[in-house]
Amino acid sequence: MASEQQTIFITGAAGGMGLATGRYFAERGWFVGLFDLDESRLAEAAAGFDPDRVMYRRLDVTDDADFAGAMDVFSQRTGGRLDVMFNNAGIAPGAWFEDMPLETIRRVIDINVMGVIIGTRAALPLLKRTPGSLCMSTSSSVATYGHAMRAVYSASKYAVKGLTEALSLEFERFGVRTADVLPGCIDTPMLRDSLAAPSGQPFDESMFERLPKEGAYRVMPVTAIAEAVWNAYHASDVIHWYVPEEVGDIDRLRAVDVGAAREETKAFLFGNG
Repeated sequence: MASEQQTIFITGAAGGMGLATGRYFAERGWFVGLFDLDESRLAEAAAGFDPDRVMYRRLDVTDDADFAGAMDVFSQRTGGRLDVMFNNAGIAPGAWFEDMPLETIRRVIDINVMGVIIGTRAALPLLKRTPGSLCMSTSSSVATYGHAMRAVYSASKYAVKGLTEALSLEFERFGVRTADVLPGCIDTPMLRDSLAAPSGQPFDESMFERLPKEGAYRVMPVTAIAEAVWNAYHASDVIHWYVPEEVGDIDRLRAVDVGAAREETKAFLFGNG
């Protein structure tokens, strides 16, 4: 490919937000690298792209050697160019804190935190070589006020948010920007599975009725995340991208009245009764 073509490297790209972002950028002429642990789903996803604008490879984001190999293959395809690194891979198992197996807790931290750290370190040499580059990561609305039954997930996403802020200061000396996206309720397989889990039944569209029709936790399409990543690349002065924008209201409320933010989050999780 020509080195003038802009490029994006996406983890967790076999479906949901990662795949939607890949499609969005490819439609706008970018070269897209799709990476995920599920190689069969990756191959199926990549089949929907122009073959000249996509590559895919299985990747375990917790394995630094595997990540280095994936980045090397990507670099060979892009002439060493990386305009956007999108650390998107993540898992969100739910349980009461005392009931979650320690093995599961370690896996959440390994994927959601170490995966972002390893990915960012692997991407940095290419980001430094690419003018105007952006290191983007997926945080979450749970990093505005932590969610019950998602305590470890909340901790992992606060870590991503803090890392993003710190690296925005560190990477400034390289001319590399950092940002994160903080999604609320996005229509992904992960959300559908979590809505269906309490009943033990397959997901049905009626299950969306449990969610608010407006505000921070209304259901948003996966394309809203893709648009946020696109806008983050084209804006130099915004670090946190809230989807929808009302998610940011909780963050701002917490800054001045943490008790009110707690009650608002509690009302969403458990209802007002």
